[in-house]
Amino acid sequence: MKKVIMSGFCFIVVSFTACKTEPDSAAVKKEVLNIHDKLMVDGEKVVRNKMKLDSVLKSGKIKSANDSNKVADLIGRLNKADENMMDWMHFFKDDFKGKNEQEDLEYYKSEMIKIRTVEDAYIKVTRTSDSVLKVYNTAPVKSMKMEHHKH
Repeated sequence: MKKVIMSGFCFIVVSFTACKTEPDSAAVKKEVLNIHDKLMVDGEKVVRNKMKLDSVLKSGKIKSANDSNKVADLIGRLNKADENMMDWMHFFKDDFKGKNEQEDLEYYKSEMIKIRTVEDAYIKVTRTSDSVLKVYNTAPVKSMKMEHHKH
């Protein structure tokens, strides 16, 4: 009886591990492109926050040289985040075809890591710039799409 139960248990374990499959390259590619699409909207906010901070910097609202330097540094970080996104888009091959499915999968996995890095930078820099804009009573922009609905 123990042998039957043990055999059944082994069969179940083998069945579950055999069913555990990795996503295919098309699924990973789709996720990469979905993140890209989201970042395109976020990129609009990066550019708008950069412009607003530039206006704050030129307005004379900032009283100390230290605060001016911090805002200028933040503008530089916003520029860098935007440049990183442009670089990623420039080098991304939407129509990548390797010699086999595994090569395709590896390519899109590596692109996933890159686009997630861009996404992380966007999140950090927009949160920081939103906070700074709030200090100077300059409302951060949600996104260009949301602004269009207000008109």
